[in-house]
Amino acid sequence: MNKLFKVASLLAVFLLSNQLFAQQEVFSDEVNVDDLGDVSDDFKDSFFNALAAKAIGNHDKAILYLEVCEELDPKSGAVQYEMGKNYLMSDAFAKAEVKIIRAIELEGEIEWLLETLYDVYNKQKEYEKSIAILEKLAKINLNYEELLPYQYFRVGKNQQALAIINKLDNRLGDNQRRNQIRIQLEARLEKNKARDGNIEDLEAAMASDPKDEKAYINLIYLYSKKNNTEKVQEIAELLEKNVPKSDKAQLALYKIYLEAGKTSKGIKSMQMVFKSSQFDTETKINVLNDFIQSGVTDVEDEEIKNAIDNFADQVGDVKAFNALGDYYLKRKDAVRAILFYEKGLQLDHKNYELIKKVALLSIDIKDYKKAVEITDTALDIFPAQALLYLLNGVAHNHLNEPDRAIEQLEMGLSFLLDEPQLESDMYQQLAVSYDLKGNTTKATKLRSKIKIPTNKS
Repeated sequence: MNKLFKVASLLAVFLLSNQLFAQQEVFSDEVNVDDLGDVSDDFKDSFFNALAAKAIGNHDKAILYLEVCEELDPKSGAVQYEMGKNYLMSDAFAKAEVKIIRAIELEGEIEWLLETLYDVYNKQKEYEKSIAILEKLAKINLNYEELLPYQYFRVGKNQQALAIINKLDNRLGDNQRRNQIRIQLEARLEKNKARDGNIEDLEAAMASDPKDEKAYINLIYLYSKKNNTEKVQEIAELLEKNVPKSDKAQLALYKIYLEAGKTSKGIKSMQMVFKSSQFDTETKINVLNDFIQSGVTDVEDEEIKNAIDNFADQVGDVKAFNALGDYYLKRKDAVRAILFYEKGLQLDHKNYELIKKVALLSIDIKDYKKAVEITDTALDIFPAQALLYLLNGVAHNHLNEPDRAIEQLEMGLSFLLDEPQLESDMYQQLAVSYDLKGNTTKATKLRSKIKIPTNKS
């Protein structure tokens, strides 16, 4: 018996044996066809062929084989499960749902069947349905509880999310990711409370208890909705004074100070936000983006550097590094911008926007070897992105490597889709390549293909 057949036999036993569905967990890798139980040879052959087809990603063929099995034994939970899995892998979600539910009806609410149904709903973003399945899974296996806070958060079940986070913290200890969700949940609940409250009641609460942080925060929210900047600043400064351990005031003050031209105060508030554990990463990124868009110039470089360094130290997030790169790009410091964009790529090497930024900036600062390196790597991931071939060709031309440039540019032309400017740029670079090779006739011919953009009125 060959190895593939042994594996297929093992999987078949795993899925077909009624005893296994209930109890059995350990199998030999020497299982043979006799272990499959009372099924026909046609059933076995079709089922094994389906498993083999699925293994190489041919899900349509696997389904055809399984349909034969279904005709032979319409009450086989294993067949229904395998059909559901193949439909799921083909993104035929409605069919996958029908088959997995049928498998559950036949075999009961077994963990891996429920988990597959959860995947079906989750991939369709049917979060209410996926939560119902996840709650069942959590009763079978406590490990699934760790997914519940994020799913509750998605559908706005804020109190349930907080409750399960507290339960997980008590059972497993603190967790940074859960803490980030907790911060967002508490902010969402405070905002909801403020929306439903009124200014008079909140001011009375603040007056009776000057250390009631929530009253200040809710007042800040309500006055912000009324665009009453003076009152927002007044309440925020009172919060800063009366509840010095709270950093929440800084989230209102940094923007007010920047807009009022009190730049040093605004930077100080920003630094406090960046250092604080009371805010999630998304909030800190928004603060930095606000600062970038403010166009502040009347501030010492050291102050900015300290604020940026604090931010970079606190967050290891792709969006954060992208925002930091954008900040330095706006200040025309391409080297520092590339540094932060590359930090983002270390976390997400498939981020096309970051790849594009690094490649373009590397060409701008004449670091052509870096431009070649990043586009070579990126083309393994995005082989149909014409722009990457252009940038790679530009860099090779500057490195006096025209043959390599021609190879890349001609490949890029084959991936163009109605992109006249990109096409013209490629012909221009091909002309440069042939100039470098001393073939001016070919270069002239290529330049004749360059289309001059026309202004449309």
